[in-house]
Amino acid sequence: MNLALNQFLKHSNKLGDNSVDQLLEVWKKHKIIKVKELLLDFNQLESNLYFVKEGCVRLFVIDKNGEQITMGFAYENSLITCFQTFIEGKPSSISIEAVLDTELVAVNKTDLMQLIHRNSEIALWYQSMLEITLTGHIQRQVELLTLKPQERYAVFMSRSGHFLNRIPLKLIASYLMMKPETLSRIRAKIS
Repeated sequence: MNLALNQFLKHSNKLGDNSVDQLLEVWKKHKIIKVKELLLDFNQLESNLYFVKEGCVRLFVIDKNGEQITMGFAYENSLITCFQTFIEGKPSSISIEAVLDTELVAVNKTDLMQLIHRNSEIALWYQSMLEITLTGHIQRQVELLTLKPQERYAVFMSRSGHFLNRIPLKLIASYLMMKPETLSRIRAKIS
């Protein structure tokens, strides 16, 4: 049994023991990726929803100048996929890459959807996960548009500071939509 995934599912408070057991039965594909290895490349299709058991991955795009821009991170005990392809079946416009050696467990969309149609508790859990993801993305957009660089860094530290020394600073700077030099100046002021 996958203890971390079991605890994650139970922690949601939306799933009873029977529903957790049903989900654990279909969440069975284990995958290990090394630093800089891609979980998903551009223009690929993805039919799995992943639970990050250990490690960290990032979602990124490449801008018109060929620069990688980090859109987000998925840490231990969180879910990750490219929802664009997972939900719509369209080729991915993002890539997902391991920032640290990462262990994941996957559930196939077909298996998950069958459970969702049979079990209203799992359907409500899935809806809740989508809502949390959506509101998180909206909050991030608001922060990028309204906060100063130092404020964005403070928000990052409050949410993800425990990973600061494990993630390359250039990726954090990219995520915060600032140059690495700006991030270095902000960190120097705080120290």
